[in-house]
Formats: sequence, structure tokens, C-alpha cells
Amino acid sequence: MLGASGATGKLVVSQLVERNMQVRALVRPTAQVDERLRDHALVELVSGLIDDYGEQEIRDLIEGCDVVISCLGHTISFKGMFGSPRKLVAHAVERVTSQLRSNQRFLLMSTTAYTNAKEQEKNSRGEALVFSLLKVLLPPHRDNMLAADHLVHRTGETQAFSWVAVRPDSLIDEEQVTAYELCEHKKRSPLSDPGKASRINVAHCMAELVRDEQLWEQWKFRTPVLYNL
Repeated sequence: MLGASGATGKLVVSQLVERNMQVRALVRPTAQVDERLRDHALVELVSGLIDDYGEQEIRDLIEGCDVVISCLGHTISFKGMFGSPRKLVAHAVERVTSQLRSNQRFLLMSTTAYTNAKEQEKNSRGEALVFSLLKVLLPPHRDNMLAADHLVHRTGETQAFSWVAVRPDSLIDEEQVTAYELCEHKKRSPLSDPGKASRINVAHCMAELVRDEQLWEQWKFRTPVLYNL
């Protein structure tokens, strides 16, 4: 699990543990980890930064893992948005997936700002202009686009491993899991008519994708969009 100490990542860990699944979680050396997870028998914490890992360290990290999950993201601060590493998510996706074996899977938390042209999604002229500007002006946006592009266009429907990239719309915080839906394509404009997706619902969805083989088969090699109902 990458990004396990983040706002959504820690919820994914909790959801996996609730399903009695063993979790190996990579956390920043400075991260504050919930005591319930830190001391949990099903949770193995590894302290480090994925951007500093070499190939062998990545292989060791993911050895024995059925699914590698990434909830990596940039800290919402000036340094987090504009400082290094600017390609935190994209580099992690590229480097980790290059070490995956045929019996492993990869699950990415992406964003509705990503438009999957391979699935015939299209932006309006206004959206295309705004997203183009964001790629130039906002490094985290470009990072997330490159990460999803790597799976969709460079990895594709590879025989080496399978993947899913979940795209939540407008993340919000809620206490409990509520009704939500997974859609093949964006139903709303993330700019002019955004929906909502609670972090706990995203965590629940990702844990269900890990647990439920039929659900994984339904969405593998795809980029489903998650909306709260």
C-alpha cells in the first residue's frame, strides 16, 4: 500500500483490515499513524519514501503482495504543490508496475480530471483549455495525468498484470460508508457540474475491488468513475 498515511490511504488500510486482509503499508518517516493500525496484527508498517527506492527495494516491498494499491498524492501546501518531487505519483506508478509479476494486480486512486480518450471520453473546448492550463500551472495535476496515462496507454491490457484506476469526483470527508456508484464514464463535468465522492466510499470501493474477484474482472484495465448517490 503506497500513500497509506494519507487522508484516503489510511481509510483504505482500515477497510482492508476490516476484511481480515494482511496489509504492508509504506509510510513517510514523519507520518503520524493511527495507533489502532500501528499495533494491528494484520498491518506491517514500512517506513520510507517510494521516490528514494531502487529497483531491488521495490521488488522487496511488493514481494508476496497480491495487489499493490497507490493512494499517493501531493500535500496541499505550497511546497507540496510546487516542490519536489513533481512526478511523485507518475514515477511511482511507472517504477512499481515495472516490477509486478503476472499474478499481481495494481490499483490506483486517480481523478475525474483525467479523461480516458481510449474509452471515447471527450472534453468540451472549455474543459480542454482549462485542463491544458492546469498541466502547465499545477504540477500535481500533470503528475496525476501522467500516472493514469501510463496505465491506459503504455501498459494497456497487458498480460503481465491487471490494473484498475478508480476516479473519484470531488473528494469530501464523511464518517460512514454511504451509497455510491461506479460508472464507465464521467456523467458530469468535473469543472462546471462536479459530483461528490467521500473518501470513505473510495476506500470501501478499493477494498471491495481487492476482495471481490468478479468486481475486479468487471473493471480491470478500466478507469471507473465513483460518485456518491
